[in-house]
Amino acid sequence: MYKKENQEDEVEQQVSKYSSGVNIIIRLDALWKDVNNHARTGKFSLWNLDLDRIWCELARDLKENYEDKKKTFDIFDTKMVTIGNFTDKEPEGFKDVSPEDIKKRSQHYKILMEKELFLRRLENELGKGTTFDDGDEDDFD
Repeated sequence: MYKKENQEDEVEQQVSKYSSGVNIIIRLDALWKDVNNHARTGKFSLWNLDLDRIWCELARDLKENYEDKKKTFDIFDTKMVTIGNFTDKEPEGFKDVSPEDIKKRSQHYKILMEKELFLRRLENELGKGTTFDDGDEDDFD
């Protein structure tokens, strides 16, 4: 922000004439593809990292309710920490997966799905996702 000459009380906000909006959407698309791939292949730690990167792309556009959204986002990680580390490696040889590891992976999977859904809804709220609402209720009359 800067002050105009001879107008000390009025402050003009500068806006870039180049928008990075398209680049953000392209990055988000690539990240969502990675999310899908890592979720389907059982690479939970990479899935989680992908979701964190999506959060960074979306959170910068949050204004008034950043703190509330951040608290909600952090709950997912808190839940995962209480379960324990991700076990992305397959057992070696003929070693069976323990019932405890199966339970942990199932819990991690459900939390990651909820984290992903939270981010997909946030993306829509911010107008970068699959649904867009311009506030005009007369669109389908």
